[in-house]
Amino acid sequence: MPPAEQPPDREDSPRHEVEVPDANAPGADFLPADEHSARSAIDCGEAESAMGLARKICELGSQHIDERTTFAIPGYRASTSAPVAQSAVAGQRLPISSILGQPLPIGDLMYELLEEYFDAIHWFSLVVYEPKFRRRLRSIEDGSAYPSQKPFLLLLAVMLGMAAWYRSQRNRDTEDTRDHWRQWSADLIKIVEANLVELMDQPSVTAVQTCILLGSHHVYHGRPNLSFALLGATIKMSQALGMHREPVQGEFGDIEERKRVWWTIYTWDRFASITYGRPLGINDKDCNLSMPADILENPSFTTPGSSDNNMICYSAYQRELNRLYLIASPALEAVFGSRTFRTSQQLAGNTYASLVKHATQELQRWRVSLPAHLALDLERDYHPDGEPGSRAHALQSLSLQLTYDNVLIVLHRPLLARQVDHLTSTTRPPHGSSDGGSPASHPAASSGHSTPGLSFETPFPTAQAASSDLWMNAAVRTARITEMPVLAQLATDSHLVAFLAINLFNAAIVLVVMALSEPLSDTAQVVKRTITRILRLQDLIGTRSALSKQSTTVLKNVVTMLLRRESEVIFGPITGYPPRLGHHVTQDPTSLGRMSVEDTLRLPLDGTMGLSDPVLGNHIRPDPGRAVRLNESLTTVHHDSPMLMRFLVSSTTWE
Repeated sequence: MPPAEQPPDREDSPRHEVEVPDANAPGADFLPADEHSARSAIDCGEAESAMGLARKICELGSQHIDERTTFAIPGYRASTSAPVAQSAVAGQRLPISSILGQPLPIGDLMYELLEEYFDAIHWFSLVVYEPKFRRRLRSIEDGSAYPSQKPFLLLLAVMLGMAAWYRSQRNRDTEDTRDHWRQWSADLIKIVEANLVELMDQPSVTAVQTCILLGSHHVYHGRPNLSFALLGATIKMSQALGMHREPVQGEFGDIEERKRVWWTIYTWDRFASITYGRPLGINDKDCNLSMPADILENPSFTTPGSSDNNMICYSAYQRELNRLYLIASPALEAVFGSRTFRTSQQLAGNTYASLVKHATQELQRWRVSLPAHLALDLERDYHPDGEPGSRAHALQSLSLQLTYDNVLIVLHRPLLARQVDHLTSTTRPPHGSSDGGSPASHPAASSGHSTPGLSFETPFPTAQAASSDLWMNAAVRTARITEMPVLAQLATDSHLVAFLAINLFNAAIVLVVMALSEPLSDTAQVVKRTITRILRLQDLIGTRSALSKQSTTVLKNVVTMLLRRESEVIFGPITGYPPRLGHHVTQDPTSLGRMSVEDTLRLPLDGTMGLSDPVLGNHIRPDPGRAVRLNESLTTVHHDSPMLMRFLVSSTTWE
């Protein structure tokens, strides 16, 4: 692990950000010497608006347009500062309750919740930059603030609200105590939601941080649609601030904060596209921001003088997560890019297969090159070693492993879906027509009309077999968290709880699909045992996450389908199943269809034995190979559960 830097701005220093109307007032954060030069330090890289052209024309004559006189014109350049409230009186500090409408936790209660936030959330979502946050916190510790500090107060409110929710989940507390924390959480989140429109109307880095955390809270607590809408708003706010572009000047702490915030938005966008099955919101070509630096941070707020002993470097995790999504981004763009021009055939073609192959190889290299403290050892459960960051790093390694395996599953889903299309075109001619009359029977005949560079003549059995293996291995690795009880407990006590639930659900569906292809195989029996552990874990954390609770219900339906499929294979008729090559059928084919003892006992248990499947509604081909059986299991899922098929085609729906 490379040595982390001691933040150079831990002490108070001037900043390029306006937070209070009076630069000499206590608690003043930033006041730029030249507001224009501070704003022009960022090249947004955007096409010029009419307002932008007007600004440039004025600059030719050394004139500058005051943004306070142009805020109503679309295209005005939003600064990174929090605008001074119209009603604010310069130098006047007010009780926080009069600014927000109700008080925030103050004193020991606030510090206790902040430690809970850093313990449960900060390691997972590096939205705040601790040195700068701590300095701003000092200015409101006495319960009073400037009205212009309202954006920071809202950021603090959402942090405390999220922390109060996780504090309410501690089993060692009494029910009354847990209810008390839950009420604090609900009240604090409501404060932020009541000011959301105002926050979005006054874009600042602080406003973006608040929206990120509010969206993160809702995506994991039963309101994913609101979270997705907040993501879109957050992307636009941050782009208006030029946060996706590399600053050419500025204070170190400000630049690091901007980097953390933007890269959090970027990874949120990629995660949301995978999870919701929606288009990407950020184009890689628009961005040129470098990675955050490795910075030591102090998560302790209740113990004075603990700074030197508790310093932790969280940011290496964010950098590795960024790298993971950047590697996968070209292939993700093919899946979740413009839905207008994407077709299922394009996703099944050679071009996409090449993208996936390259991305898979690069992801595997990324996994091998992870720093030791961020590489999850699936053979060893977490054991505390006394180091301050060991718990956070263990959870970060789990998060990276879950993300890595989920991305692999998502990237290879379209290749497996192609197998379904191929099976349909070669084994199921339209009713009333012969094989020779079906255009689908002659892929070569129609290939001349395909998209250039794409070929649909063959199913690429080798590549697709590799894809199914990758699917299976990734799902098995994800499910192995159920064999690590200590780490699983830590995850369920943190912001990772719903993220874990999502990935366990995804893995369970993949495992069921694999088991459906070979319902009597040893693999299927292992799958059932694994899904049992997943169900038990999901059921337990369902009390903490609506997502987990609902996914448990879906998984129970899936397991029921798997067991029914298994019983159909066990009790299904074996008539019409031909013998293996080289063995003579001793029974008269015109008889009642009974096979000889020899031929019957030669039948593979994993085969579907020629039965007419009531779910599929078709007669299955004899002695299918593993890839064909996988096709049939995918089709079974498609017929029996459209919602699960949506998971296979794009992503899971979990509200």
